[in-house]
Amino acid sequence: MHNAKLLIFPLGGLVLMVAVALVLTWVTATPHERDDMSYWVSEHIGGGEPEDARQIDWASLPPEIIAWVEVPGTEIDEPIVQADPAYPNRWLYADVFGEGGYGTPYIDCDCSLEGPFTIVYGHHMDDGSVFADFASFSDESYAREHQMINLYTRADNQRHELRVAAIDVVNASYETLQTEFEDEGELADHVSACLAQSDVVLERQTDVDHLYAFATCSYETWNSRTVVYAKPAAMGAG
Repeated sequence: MHNAKLLIFPLGGLVLMVAVALVLTWVTATPHERDDMSYWVSEHIGGGEPEDARQIDWASLPPEIIAWVEVPGTEIDEPIVQADPAYPNRWLYADVFGEGGYGTPYIDCDCSLEGPFTIVYGHHMDDGSVFADFASFSDESYAREHQMINLYTRADNQRHELRVAAIDVVNASYETLQTEFEDEGELADHVSACLAQSDVVLERQTDVDHLYAFATCSYETWNSRTVVYAKPAAMGAG
């Protein structure tokens, strides 16, 4: 018992010093640095998923829904389906719940959730629903404030944290998104190009094994699109 007390007291002092250091660092940190600190604390101290973490009841949803995306602090909270090459634009107009013309966010028919590059398209509705808030990511302060994206996947029943890396506003009349790659080298080159050419860059790390792109209409021109690039949060900042 005596040895146990000798161990506990030094550890208690160490924990106190770490706590004080964290508080001081938090107070003097920029908003971006605070996001990084929050992620580090949740990964190393938080002990995993919170007890009230969201669970998707996949059994109650149509089988076409293979994923669900939410962006905390925004109105983005939507199902995701996979487009079929035979009907690549079906989900632009088809609601998976049969409830009207909002369409359903969908993965490009030349992509998949398995990667390495997954493009998801969604409408920008006038009422602010579906993917409308992704258009606001062209404002850097807004993007940093909403940098974390939760992607729930049906196949493994898991929540995957993504982290926004860059935002690009493109003219769809002559700018397209590449969907297939010969090898990892070509993917790395594409990621580098996306980050270098994007209008807003939050993180410059290019050695990612899976890049996501969430695209929606925006109104800088009659045919503009805002593309929000994100990577697995576990890869950290770069």
